[in-house]
Amino acid sequence: MSFTLLWPLTIKAEEEQGPKTSVELNGDVIEYSVEGNKMIASGNVIIVHKGTTLTCDKVEFFQDSQMANAFGNVRLKTATGEISGDQLSYNFGSMTGDFSGARIVAKPYYGEGKTVSKVDENKLAIDVSSVTTCDLDKPHYKLASKKMDVYPGDKMVARNVRLLIGKIPFLYLPRFTHSLKKKKPIFLFTPGHDKEWGNFLLTAWNHQFNEYIDLTLHLDYRTQLDLASGFDVAYKTPKNGSGILRTYYTNERRLQNKDNLIGERTAPTKERERFKIEWRHKWNIDKKTSAIMQYYKLSDSEFLRDFFERENEEDVSPNTFFLLTRALPKATLSFRTDVRVNRFESAVERLPEVRFDLANQQLWNTGLYLKNTTTYSNLTKKTPSPSEIRQNTMRLHINSELSYPKKVGIIEFKPFVGGSHTYYSKTKEIDKYDSIRGAFRTGASLSTKFFRVFDVKSNVWGLDIDRLRHIITPSIDYGFSADPTIPNSVLDSFDSIDSITKSHKIIFSLENKLQTKRNDKSVDLLRAIISTPFNLKEDAAKGGFGAISTDIDFRPTEWLTLYFDSSYDTKADHLSTANFDLYINGGEKWSWQLGKRYNRDADDQVTSLVKYKLNQKWALSMYDRFDIDVATLKEQEYIITRDLHAWEMDISFNQTRGRGNELLLVFRLKAFPDIGFDVGSSFNKRKAGSQSVIGK
Repeated sequence: MSFTLLWPLTIKAEEEQGPKTSVELNGDVIEYSVEGNKMIASGNVIIVHKGTTLTCDKVEFFQDSQMANAFGNVRLKTATGEISGDQLSYNFGSMTGDFSGARIVAKPYYGEGKTVSKVDENKLAIDVSSVTTCDLDKPHYKLASKKMDVYPGDKMVARNVRLLIGKIPFLYLPRFTHSLKKKKPIFLFTPGHDKEWGNFLLTAWNHQFNEYIDLTLHLDYRTQLDLASGFDVAYKTPKNGSGILRTYYTNERRLQNKDNLIGERTAPTKERERFKIEWRHKWNIDKKTSAIMQYYKLSDSEFLRDFFERENEEDVSPNTFFLLTRALPKATLSFRTDVRVNRFESAVERLPEVRFDLANQQLWNTGLYLKNTTTYSNLTKKTPSPSEIRQNTMRLHINSELSYPKKVGIIEFKPFVGGSHTYYSKTKEIDKYDSIRGAFRTGASLSTKFFRVFDVKSNVWGLDIDRLRHIITPSIDYGFSADPTIPNSVLDSFDSIDSITKSHKIIFSLENKLQTKRNDKSVDLLRAIISTPFNLKEDAAKGGFGAISTDIDFRPTEWLTLYFDSSYDTKADHLSTANFDLYINGGEKWSWQLGKRYNRDADDQVTSLVKYKLNQKWALSMYDRFDIDVATLKEQEYIITRDLHAWEMDISFNQTRGRGNELLLVFRLKAFPDIGFDVGSSFNKRKAGSQSVIGK
């Protein structure tokens, strides 16, 4: 027996076994058959179940088995993506099914297959398939495979893979695994020209073996330096932490060619092996114990500057060390070793250093608080090769402080007394071996807060102000440190512990804040701090007021940001440093960044970065760095960006005074906008005011 409903209707089919859930079926026309407990719906069909939505032109739904056979414009949407095709058999009970002629959307990925089987809620098996990040019906490129398994939101595993550019096969891989969690492109190509490198092509190939190992291979060619190669391995283990291993090697051949290409040599070719080996590993042994290891080996002191300039700017001489930390109930215990592996640099070895940090603890109910740091170090200071000068000592440093924080009316008052005792097994003078140096200090801090709330509401220029709160926090810090019992001139200097000097000063500071409420949360619109020390006559420095420091952070809205800091020398009566960065965001169409770097003893530079989107296909970026002191343009860079649908192409021209011209042609997948090009060299967007160089 059956009957037909000739109007739109919603029917809920209850599952007879297991937990009570329902499948909601909607359609313009629904026919119901009692014998098979079957429903046939047509016209704007929608089936909803457990966050999964199926739409189609027509469906046969069997209530007993929860099976649906869908036909015509079939689309299955889940939390992890979307599948569409001509026909689908899908079981809403087991959340599995089979598609024919399917297209998959799991942004930024788009795929298609002759047949697609939803093996379970977290796996798709695709036969005769392809995947790409281009959403055109005929994509610019794709990875084609006879068999592919997709784990939405996790990874893709393909076998017998061909990379097709248009219809032309470009590369073959027997097996390919790619993470869907990380937005990391498979291939990177960066061609260009540089004064020191000549013409160059930097390449990288990324491959994920499994969920534990990611591999990146580098093969770079520079016409003036020849070939260079390397690999990066990012790994993680189930129980022993994670890390990364990076290597880079070149048998550098300074090819003295007039045209930087193949041609008549103007001088003999010089060869030199140069390399970098870098390994970092972090291991959370348990909830209270962690370990960090780093090994950093370079062939020479100029390697980072020549090949990895951004790393060189961040850290000229990275350390090789091991650090083990254990959190105790009220303290922290750490064990550290530092070893010099690059003989061309000066370094302090700690073999080992053990440190105990006691957090600020109240002594019973007295109101007194004690904190302590105790450090044992076996120290050796080595000078750069070929010098063999060594300075060494065993040092035990105990630093303690006792404080009594108290609130008196509106004043927060915190006096303290403390000092340190340091044992040295060796000093510069033999008669002072096995000596103990003492250093006493005392002081106090006072601070208070005043605030007022202004009943202001405004959204002018998008400021979104819902009442304003002005907070003023003045504070005074007094400190006195006596001369240590052993002068610094007797000690070898390993770190700041060995350079304690007499100090007697008062530091005045004033903090201003402007706050408002957004989404029931307090937001800082403005934070400004001004401070200066007043050196008393016992201080090692000249008495009187010291430098006046200013630090301002102004962020009233998303389209306007201003950072400013300065230092004014009161004794010489001049401005020592001043820096600011102004950022104005005009939405998707344009943005402008203006920066200034002033240092009285170095230079005075102004930078500007303008980005403008001409239309949907073209964008322009202009960067300039101007030295005011010598009225010279130090650097200029122009980038033209062309939208190639799935790709973006950057044509970059950089001219830096003293380094020459550089031309870069960069192709970047739009699906991976966060990926920078850091393949031997780097191609990085910069903040206005930065003096780092794009491209090297």
